[in-house]
Amino acid sequence: MQTNQAHGELPSQGSHFWHMSFLANNQLGLTAQDRSGHWTPPPGTTRFDAMNEIRRQVVEASPYLAESAMLSFDIQPNQL
Repeated sequence: MQTNQAHGELPSQGSHFWHMSFLANNQLGLTAQDRSGHWTPPPGTTRFDAMNEIRRQVVEASPYLAESAMLSFDIQPNQL
């Protein structure tokens, strides 16, 4: 179901919800970081492909996570 933002409704979202958590080292020491969002993968995308592409996008937005350890990744259909 898509919604209409012009009428004060929420914008449409991607077909899948994802979440990643990281263990990063910064000036304060080790920190837990998490990122989440929604995404519509191209047809034929595997979970492994999705993990690598989403991590690439996360690191592009937060370069300090490039050397972090990914602790978890999950992707699920974005419908209840």
